[in-house]
Amino acid sequence: MATARKRSNKPPAEIDQTSSQRFPLVHKLIHFADLRNFYRDMRDALITANRRAGAQQGLVTKAKKKIVELETQLQQLEGERNELLAYRQQAERENQQISVLLPRLKGRLLQVQQIEQALDNLADIKEAVDQQDRTNGGPSSQSSADLKRAVERLLERADAVAFIDEALPEIDEEGADGQQP
Repeated sequence: MATARKRSNKPPAEIDQTSSQRFPLVHKLIHFADLRNFYRDMRDALITANRRAGAQQGLVTKAKKKIVELETQLQQLEGERNELLAYRQQAERENQQISVLLPRLKGRLLQVQQIEQALDNLADIKEAVDQQDRTNGGPSSQSSADLKRAVERLLERADAVAFIDEALPEIDEEGADGQQP
């Protein structure tokens, strides 16, 4: 710059010579250009800020949708959990009812097995008596006594059995699931 001054013989301009009073239009144009640049920068900053806010709003919207989806899944899981708890309680009630009946049913089962065994024994004795009747023309007194004892044993076993319908009236009244019909 110093060399540029040496070439020109003009002294440097003074402030008074370029003042706004002397060139008001130029100064207003410069001020207007500065304002334009300022507003352009402001518009760019506003666009950038809106873009960021839009991106953040998009993230917020996505997060809200995800939260709603997770809450829906949580509600479904709570419903399934409640159903399973209700099923478990029902199973426990039925288990309690069955566990009360199980010892009695075991005794009945044993009695029924004894009746079946007595029937098989009676069938064997009856077959032996029929065979004697065919071969000898009639049963022997011993085989007739055995047959009579087998019949009496069968009747005693049958009389010892208390039928389930008579022993368990609460099941008939309440139904199979423990509820009133």
